Amino acid sequence: MIWEELGMSFGTAIIVLIALYFVIKWAVKNGIKEAYADIADKDTEEDMEEG
Repeated sequence: MIWEELGMSFGTAIIVLIALYFVIKWAVKNGIKEAYADIADKDTEEDMEEG
């Protein structure tokens, strides 16, 4: 298997994949929050300019 070629056992590979899943999940969640905050700020600035 590919894990053996990389010098990893199957258990180590599973742990690495699980950690990678949570890192990507955290990054996507934070990216969405940041984008939403930027959109919300832009909306409030536009509302102030119109008013």
